[in-house]
Amino acid sequence: MDLLEGQYDYKSPRRGDVFQAVIMEIDENDILVDLGTKRDGIVPSSDLRRVDRDYVARLQVGDSIPVVVIRPDSDEGGVLVSLSNGLQQEDWIRAQTLLESGEEIQCAVVGSNSGGILVEFGRLRGFVPNSHLTSLPSRLRAGNMADTKEELTGEVLTLVVLDVDPRRRRLVLSKRAADRRRRSELLTELQPGARRTGVVRNIVDFGAFVDLGGIDGLIHISELDWQHVNHPRDVLEVGQEVEVEVLNVDPERERIGLSRKRALPDPWDETIGEVHEGDVIQGTITNEVDFGLFVDVGRGIEGLLHNSEISPEAREAIDLSRGATIDVRILEIDAERRRISLQLAQSAPLRLDTDDEAEPTEFLYG
Repeated sequence: MDLLEGQYDYKSPRRGDVFQAVIMEIDENDILVDLGTKRDGIVPSSDLRRVDRDYVARLQVGDSIPVVVIRPDSDEGGVLVSLSNGLQQEDWIRAQTLLESGEEIQCAVVGSNSGGILVEFGRLRGFVPNSHLTSLPSRLRAGNMADTKEELTGEVLTLVVLDVDPRRRRLVLSKRAADRRRRSELLTELQPGARRTGVVRNIVDFGAFVDLGGIDGLIHISELDWQHVNHPRDVLEVGQEVEVEVLNVDPERERIGLSRKRALPDPWDETIGEVHEGDVIQGTITNEVDFGLFVDVGRGIEGLLHNSEISPEAREAIDLSRGATIDVRILEIDAERRRISLQLAQSAPLRLDTDDEAEPTEFLYG
């Protein structure tokens, strides 16, 4: 009775059915597989030519492979099946899984057309529309856009799956959505004080934008170096790798404040440990402001030589232009506020009670 019931329950393989078959025999022209049905499956040589040679060369008897029925009744008496379609079916299943999970995937760009770029997704070809490419500048002319997309060929992009339709052989992916997801993760992950390595993407008058791996942060010009920086291009260039420290994160506005100088050795302690109040040292004038002169006293640390400490006679007798070297006496070191007050060494007597207007200056960050 069991045998009879088994015969009546048997269903012949139909076109499009998918099986996980076991290899029974491999010869020069085809592969014989066990489908778990009454008849064996045959993978013809014409189908094997569509599969990667290295993959086929690694196959052995006993291996399990995915196949799709393409003809239930073949001339050889078996079921004609396709290994290439079976492998593609696995990629469709993987694509569907990625669509449901939202997980990112790395795909190499293999070509482009007017609507977007083509990427390699296992044994399938995926499509990334122009609107989902973040690397294309806006308002590009048609010719320039084609050239820009062509330059992407060979690059590996991080993408997420947007649409999967095996029947229409439609697989759509997005770089923009992947970047948006990465930005969200970084904004949650980054904390003030964290150290990161990024790449300089753009330089402007007020600072530099650094790519942290999916989102840009800003290094303000005041946070570029411990020494005074006239322009960000003096210390950085586009494409340069730079270590930074996170200052602040604003998830709502998607803004990240960074500091390059805080990832560099702080010269304050070393320099201040070498000088004391009352010492006469040689410094270089770095800037002139309404209330006095800033003087570099070593390693980029600047002190303030207030106007009240410069007599009219000294202005006539001494070169006080930017870049000039002068002798100054240290009036006060305010370690807590990181400020230094100076006096021309020619001035006498030594005064430690500075004028109320003579505000010491911070060791300038920029």
